[in-house]
Amino acid sequence: MIDSLEEEDFSLIHALQLRPRATWTQLAAALDSSPVTLARRWERLRDGGAAWVTAYPHVPGLYQVQAAYVEIRCASGQVRELTRELATWSSVASIEEASREYSLVLTVFGLGLRDLSALLLDAIPSLPGVLNTRSHLASRLHVEGSSWRVGALDRRRVQAVSQLPSIGGGRMAKLQPWEEPYAPLTVALGEDGRRSAADLARITGRPVSTVRRQLGHLLSADALMFRCEIAQGLTPSPVVVNWWCQVPVAHVSTCVDRLRANPTVRQIASLPGPANLLVTTWMRSIEESMRMQEHLEQDLAPLSVVDSALVLRTVKRMGWLLDDLGRSKGFVVTMPAPSPEKAP
Repeated sequence: MIDSLEEEDFSLIHALQLRPRATWTQLAAALDSSPVTLARRWERLRDGGAAWVTAYPHVPGLYQVQAAYVEIRCASGQVRELTRELATWSSVASIEEASREYSLVLTVFGLGLRDLSALLLDAIPSLPGVLNTRSHLASRLHVEGSSWRVGALDRRRVQAVSQLPSIGGGRMAKLQPWEEPYAPLTVALGEDGRRSAADLARITGRPVSTVRRQLGHLLSADALMFRCEIAQGLTPSPVVVNWWCQVPVAHVSTCVDRLRANPTVRQIASLPGPANLLVTTWMRSIEESMRMQEHLEQDLAPLSVVDSALVLRTVKRMGWLLDDLGRSKGFVVTMPAPSPEKAP
């Protein structure tokens, strides 16, 4: 496992955050390096759990898919066993342990409100160790983790990488990436979002021409989100804070636009209910998080912070199981399943 990152590592990760599937030849020209050097550096980062490229269903835009955030109040001594169980569920994308009464925060996906309700009202509350739950349906995801940047490249190199061909960009189609014939490709790209058509053909046992066509459908339909992740404990921003905010509806758009420009913001989601805006930040220190709260309440008024959660450990992020430093140690495919099935 990798215990620290070099400046060149951060630069490569930033480039892959901008263009997750760019070729090493394309990136080498933009980063003033060589394809062989970049490929070797990436192999080291990925094998060491420090960074990885993943893909998952583009939930906010997909037909019938609903996301929700679940807060769980756990029985004493049951948290570890509960997280081990939930981490195997394909419908549970992320798991965070926080310093509060509702100590677990989950991000879950379901196929429509009926299936999501069964997950939130029946499956999760019935687990041993669950004392109580609070659920928040995501009505709109304004900012998500794939847009967060590590900030290692200068403006010139950001521009050079950003000019490389991008993924998708077409109109969202009603294409279901968790159904045939796309499900095997979705799983394989979740494990490694940089896999080529030839790699996918070898894994799925399909002809390269068939895989190239099906992969083209997935990409052109924007059915998958590609994200270059980094082990958070190896970054200068190891502190995660979730802010549950209340904003008058007429001011939500203005607040979101101002928050987008803040480099610490990793997620912004609109929710129904009194706390109608969830903001997730990656911060350098607890002291910086206090300054962030002042900024939220003073500079973004009439926004008010209803509650906050300092995350002590991230167990799972978008299907990836993480160690205490946030390094990857395993993968569970993220699918908005109609029931919480265990991964094979």
